[in-house]
Amino acid sequence: MDKSKHSNPAMTDTRQRKNNPMKTMLSCFAIAPKISMANKMKKMRDQLRKIKEGHEAFRLTPDSTPYNEHHRPDPRETTSKVIQSSIIGRDKERKQVVSLLSASDEEDTVILPIYGFGGIGKTALAQLVFNDTQFRGYDHRVWVYVSQVFDLKKIGNTIISQVSNEGNKNEYTRENINGRLCDLLEDKNTLIVLDDLWETNDFHLNELNLMLNTKGKIKVLVTTRNEDVAKKICTHKPYRLNPLDSTMCWNIIKQRSNLEARGDKDQIEQVGWVIAKKCGGIALAAHALGFLLSGMDLVEWRALSNSDIWTEAFSDNSVLPSLKLTYKNMPPYLRLCFAYCAIFPKGHNIAKASLVHQWIALGFIEPSKTFSSVRLGEKYIRQLVGMSFLQRSILHTEQEVFTMHDMVHDVARSVMDEELVFFNDTKISSTTEQKFCHYALLENYSKSSNLSTILPATLRAVHTSNCSKLVLQGDEFSFTKFLRVLDLTDCSIRILPSSIGKLKQLRFLIAPNIGDNVFPKSITLLPKLKYLDLHGSFRISALQGSISKHACLIHLDLSGCSNIRVIQPEALCGLTKLQFLNLSWCSILQILPENIASLTELQYLNLSNCFLLSQLPSHIGSLTELQYLNLSGCQGLVKLPMSFRNLKNLVHLDLSGCSRVQDFKQVFGGLTKLQYLNLSKIFGRTRVGDNWDGYPETISTLNDLEYLNLSRNSRIDYLPRSLGNLKKLQTLDLSYCRSLRSLPHSIELIDSLEFLIVVGCSDQLKEYLRKSQFKNIPISLPHFIVHSISGDSRSNLHMLEDINPVRLEISCLENVKSIEEARGIELSEKQNLSTLTFHWTSRADRLLEDKDVLGELMPPRGLWNLSIQGYDSTTFPTWFVGISHHLPSLVKIELKDLHRCRHLPPLGQLPNLNEVHLQQMDSLTKIDGGFCGGDKGAFRKLKVFTLRDMKQLEEWSTTTHSKGGEDSIEFMFPMLVTLSIELCPMLRLKLCPPMFHSWLISESDKVISSWGEIRHQPAASVSHSFSSSSDTNLEIKGVGVAADEWRLLHHHPTLQQLEISWWLVRLIPNRCRACWEGIYQTSLNRNRVERLAATGQSYLRW
Repeated sequence: MDKSKHSNPAMTDTRQRKNNPMKTMLSCFAIAPKISMANKMKKMRDQLRKIKEGHEAFRLTPDSTPYNEHHRPDPRETTSKVIQSSIIGRDKERKQVVSLLSASDEEDTVILPIYGFGGIGKTALAQLVFNDTQFRGYDHRVWVYVSQVFDLKKIGNTIISQVSNEGNKNEYTRENINGRLCDLLEDKNTLIVLDDLWETNDFHLNELNLMLNTKGKIKVLVTTRNEDVAKKICTHKPYRLNPLDSTMCWNIIKQRSNLEARGDKDQIEQVGWVIAKKCGGIALAAHALGFLLSGMDLVEWRALSNSDIWTEAFSDNSVLPSLKLTYKNMPPYLRLCFAYCAIFPKGHNIAKASLVHQWIALGFIEPSKTFSSVRLGEKYIRQLVGMSFLQRSILHTEQEVFTMHDMVHDVARSVMDEELVFFNDTKISSTTEQKFCHYALLENYSKSSNLSTILPATLRAVHTSNCSKLVLQGDEFSFTKFLRVLDLTDCSIRILPSSIGKLKQLRFLIAPNIGDNVFPKSITLLPKLKYLDLHGSFRISALQGSISKHACLIHLDLSGCSNIRVIQPEALCGLTKLQFLNLSWCSILQILPENIASLTELQYLNLSNCFLLSQLPSHIGSLTELQYLNLSGCQGLVKLPMSFRNLKNLVHLDLSGCSRVQDFKQVFGGLTKLQYLNLSKIFGRTRVGDNWDGYPETISTLNDLEYLNLSRNSRIDYLPRSLGNLKKLQTLDLSYCRSLRSLPHSIELIDSLEFLIVVGCSDQLKEYLRKSQFKNIPISLPHFIVHSISGDSRSNLHMLEDINPVRLEISCLENVKSIEEARGIELSEKQNLSTLTFHWTSRADRLLEDKDVLGELMPPRGLWNLSIQGYDSTTFPTWFVGISHHLPSLVKIELKDLHRCRHLPPLGQLPNLNEVHLQQMDSLTKIDGGFCGGDKGAFRKLKVFTLRDMKQLEEWSTTTHSKGGEDSIEFMFPMLVTLSIELCPMLRLKLCPPMFHSWLISESDKVISSWGEIRHQPAASVSHSFSSSSDTNLEIKGVGVAADEWRLLHHHPTLQQLEISWWLVRLIPNRCRACWEGIYQTSLNRNRVERLAATGQSYLRW
């Protein structure tokens, strides 16, 4: 262990002296230096004690809150997402807030604040409300994380970016924001959440109020810790969020501590209730304590319940006593690692690998005889996650990323105290704090002053955040000798400062996007460097031999260094300890040097999207410690060397998109530990050389495989029976393998299989799965097949009870055995569900009436897309008849293969309905006003309407009463864009021709010929809504209309494009062509007809 990590600068000279050449002399001469050293240490401790006492006695600043409490990083736009099952005890509050917002429908702008002290769950409640079904049908839902930095311009631009298609590419000025918001939100229903508002200035809050007052219906939910802020911003009485009751806290603790599995749970429960009451109603505290208590016996539970920390003063600005108790009960090594996390800004996304290596660089982790430093660091992270002191981020990245709750961050800041100093353009910590500080954060710092004039010489770690205006100079880091961690993310680094080469203790360096053309010489002067990240440094053109001086280097990230053409062989010679190498997106790198095989400790190698890489080193199999290899997108790679099979420890292999690699099946034989294999987009139709044959048998020998991705391989037309040998397989991804028609029965025997993904596969495969007996496999959502299990009183439908997916397709519903099991999955409570399909096998035997089953499967109110297929009852259940009330958010509905249905449900009153598709409804003969659901304006947003294969449908009355009254009628779909009528041979359209932008008529002759009666309609009775000025494209195919019955075109004189199958041209009589000529001339605008064409090679001419 390097003692310099704990040393004080006052001891530097003594520690750095050379060994005394007289050390062999009498021992009495050696005693004096020791006594002198002891005296110096005693004096230094006394000085430090006095400094600390003076600091505590004379801290006179009115606001001692750390800088970052008022200046936070950019908003976290993803915080609207929530796992609802993780939030306990807030359902009542959710309903109350939804009710308060919904009760004010007559007002244009409603602002309802939720207030309460930090950590009580205001954001969690806002997330529940944001995702509530009541608001799923709104035109816009916007989440803005405001934070302590109140920036009205940023708030406005964030709203604009989320409701428009502009993204963040346009930044509007304050002058233009109000007008742009009015344009975007006019006549729209919009929900806006402003999370974590701190601003108290009346003027600023009034400006915010004015900005939110647009011409639309706006519901604004605000979260704040300050009741005064809530009262200033609200239009309705603010909602005070109270703490959870003790019962809810105890429920959380029981769940997290796994109480039910304990033999002494009766004795534990009495003590647990005492602890739960002292949580202060904070769910986060209950989560953390529950995890902590899970490994303790009854005596330790009692000791915690009697701890003095529960009596500490409690206020809005204090650290929660329950969280501090958890911190104090951490092992010492974990306390040190956790406290260091205070160096990150609040809301920061912390990469796991980076954090672990920083802990190692600072000497917080020492390897044991059993585990390496990295393994121990990963263990510490798991412990912090278990205590809820770290939370998994919802960012989708290859790396594991974590965040910290604000209140947990406060705990870290409080225990770091004088060890951590903050700098920005307006505020720095006092000089007393600076003197012996070990850690520094520069945030939003852009001063031109040299960092050596402000940073303490005692620093061990420096982080930067949002410092893009900070330009580093050459001698910037010449002042400190003890720096071990340097993170220059978000800095402007034209040339890496040469003074970095003087940081002889530096172990960890992140310097992305540097402007150096060659590998910086200053880095080669860092003998103890272990972690180096230069990602995005696109000017670096080569990796020279000088980097080989880093004998200690473990982690090297050069991803996105897209100008690297060459890696010199000597560059890798000295990197014998390298474990991590990332060269992804080095897009013009063609060859890896052969001596990469000398990196015998390498565990991670990422070469993804090295497009020009044509081959791998022949001895790559010498990397026997390699566990992760990513070759995805290496489009130039044509062969894997035979030594590849020697990668005995490989766990993760990604070959997706390597479509030119030939005959690589033989290399799999030695990969006995492989758990993850991605072969997506390899066996496509453009593949040259060997095909799928032979590969599946080889894959079947990989006994440890847990994940297999074969998606988007159009040449895969079968899977072998031997695939059933993969007894540990959990996920099989076959999505978009369109040539597959069936699966081997042996897959059913894989008990571990959890996900079988068949999205985008052929209808034949899906039909095969419906008919097969894959009872034991929960087909990967969104597809779920109901099976009637022999000898059981229920089907497998109950497997859906505890899932809450976004999409769900339930097939073979004829196998449901009881109403109770349909009711038991509580489909209406699955609030995440947005797309739902019900499918009965057509004309199959039923155990129950379809109407009864569907009646128990009412979807949640927020559903967007609904498809019902194979339904065999003549009528619908109550909820479906009243669908506009139960599913107000519905955007698209499909009714297919409903052979006995005689009447359509009243879909017209669905306020957000955009698409309707009706297909194969053999008993339906008429579509009339009942489809609209009343005289009130119907189908106000419908843009797509499809009728297909409706062989008995005889009449569509295309009109309905408009808002003008009974004497005024209008087209049933006033906003229609696309109309498709196919295979409807009996159908006649009555009263008025449709309005459309695009209309397809196929094998539906009477649609073209049924317009003679329209001429007899009184002109006054027809609303101006029948204007066909919007008619654009008409396509006709597969009809056999007699020459004297082509009357449809008389009613669409403004067509811009007409497409007709070539053989129909001969059926059109000359007088009809003359009619078109007349229409063409009377339009008085030859440019209106842009193209009158016949598909094939014939064109209509006159």
